[in-house]
Amino acid sequence: MDHYGRVWLADTAHNRLLVLDADLDTVLLSFGTVGNGDGQFNMPFRLLAHPDKQLIYVTDIGNYRVHILSYDEDNISPVSTFGDTPDVDLKGPNGIVYYQGKLCVADEFYEGPDGVSRLVVFSDEGDYLYDIHQITGYKNPVELLWPQGLSVDRQGRIYIANTGFNTVVRCDWQGKGIPFSATGKPYIDGLELARDVAIIQGKVLITGGKANAISVYGQNGVSQGALAGYFSPIQLTEFPQENTFLVTEPILASLQLHKANLKQVQRGREVFPVVLTQIGDERDRHGQLHFATSAAGDVGPAQENLPNEQSPTLMHWLAQQQMDQLEQQQEKFLKLTEMSGVPTWLNMGLNWQMEWMQRWQRSWLSLFIPSAVADEDESLWVVDAGNYQLQSTDNLKPNSLRSASMPLLPGSLGIAALTPLNPLPGQLAPDVPLLVVSNYLSGIVTIYQYHPFYRELIPYTAFGAQGSAPWQLNKPQGLAIDPVSRDIFIADSGNNRIVRWRLNGLGIAGLVDTFGTQGDGDNEFHTPSDIAVSEDGLCYIADQFNHRIQITTLEGQPVRRFGKPGYGTDDDHFLLPTSVEFEQGHLFVSDLVNRAVKVFDRNDECVSSFAAFGADSSKGQLWMPYLMHVRNQRIYLPDCALNRVNVYHFEAGDQA
Repeated sequence: MDHYGRVWLADTAHNRLLVLDADLDTVLLSFGTVGNGDGQFNMPFRLLAHPDKQLIYVTDIGNYRVHILSYDEDNISPVSTFGDTPDVDLKGPNGIVYYQGKLCVADEFYEGPDGVSRLVVFSDEGDYLYDIHQITGYKNPVELLWPQGLSVDRQGRIYIANTGFNTVVRCDWQGKGIPFSATGKPYIDGLELARDVAIIQGKVLITGGKANAISVYGQNGVSQGALAGYFSPIQLTEFPQENTFLVTEPILASLQLHKANLKQVQRGREVFPVVLTQIGDERDRHGQLHFATSAAGDVGPAQENLPNEQSPTLMHWLAQQQMDQLEQQQEKFLKLTEMSGVPTWLNMGLNWQMEWMQRWQRSWLSLFIPSAVADEDESLWVVDAGNYQLQSTDNLKPNSLRSASMPLLPGSLGIAALTPLNPLPGQLAPDVPLLVVSNYLSGIVTIYQYHPFYRELIPYTAFGAQGSAPWQLNKPQGLAIDPVSRDIFIADSGNNRIVRWRLNGLGIAGLVDTFGTQGDGDNEFHTPSDIAVSEDGLCYIADQFNHRIQITTLEGQPVRRFGKPGYGTDDDHFLLPTSVEFEQGHLFVSDLVNRAVKVFDRNDECVSSFAAFGADSSKGQLWMPYLMHVRNQRIYLPDCALNRVNVYHFEAGDQA
């Protein structure tokens, strides 16, 4: 907030700043475009208002610098930039705080000795002063890894959201650790994640400290409870009104003003803040995506499988046949809800999906509307997780996506196309592949089929449930289909294993095998996020938190592994490799932190790569790439933060 009581917002994906009135009703000013010149940004991320001067500091991550802007009631003017000179060379300026004439910047992607990050201290005019590479004064130095948000309390103590280690660290401006009295440690640990930290009402608020929540700690380091009801909050800012604060939910494209009395958060209690107002794009219009997580291509319906104009009698006869099929699908879902040990919330979710199926049945007459036929060679299906649907396009042009399914369960994530070896009972369009969709929250995998009469996707069957038993799943992510047997392989990330399922000739899903345990040895994984299967019977697994790729047989026997932790855009250094695909003798790896697509040959040698961190759509840049799809030398890579799918072309011997 500035000296006029206005709210400044970094609109990261649009590479601009917005200035709103205190009621969040009106956009008063818009400033910035994409680029690297004066008044231009590439992913403006954190904002800091100088307490005494009419200056705003903006961390510009994609341009590796910090802007100083001056402002009055009517104008915003660039003053200078700093941090991108060779003597400083910021690699990922993120959080920024001010105290007594000094600025401290969290350099998230800086690679120091052993890969650790740093803090960089400047004067308030942007002059470089010194680095802080580790927090000293404790038993052992505390290292920094991917620090994001920063905050200061009234005593000027710095709080660091040390995201790579899931901690919040406290230190002085020389990097000496300041212990929390309750633990004697200069850090709060046991967090699920630490995206940001803010000192509000004397409390330490940590976004992501608990799933879908903001953890609340006292300044003595004791957990007091949480503010609940969020999706994936990142930044927090105190608001002048009593008990109010601003929260950004980037994946929801939303800025929210909340009210909560933090004194009520005690003894582990969860408090649900009141949302006073919110602004942001709902991202549910045609051509838009909301948390795009995965894609599958070339699965459109063939022209000859679509019905011609039918007589009313035949239309009603076909409708009755499809209603019978839907009832069979409902019975399958009902069996899932009746299984012992299924949580109440999961029963509610399944019942919610059945309710949608029933609504769909009742409104079938309204669906006799011709729609465009997809070109089989150009079709692309995308899991639009935030809008609970699958979207499709037949021309790969901007804004061409259209809704193509009934609503999905919240938490739908991975997708793969499955063509059975032989048509299955109840399969309405055997020439159109089935779509297999994993659900990260429920542990259920749903197989959808194309309905040739209504031209939408409906459930064919489902399997799995939340848990750790062999037939259950915990946070499943990427999927792969064995091109020979058509078995379904799933990266069961929460259980640190790979599971293999099969649809038999009757269309019944059955568990074939599981392999892997938690660890860093052979046949051990740490949060495997994706899997690819080659025609010669090898599994390529993105062993995400071990920062490597593992290769096994279909039965899980280790073959080899490669990769080592570290920064690198054209080699086998990985930092959270998230997705893998295999095509025509090449392995494609999406390396999350390096924002790189890397292509390896059968000897595990990197033969091509593409890397670009930022939000410039014209350059194919990436922020939070998720599960990619490769087909016919095209790479489809959804970016769940930028809400788009980047399409790249690859040819052996050439750059992607």
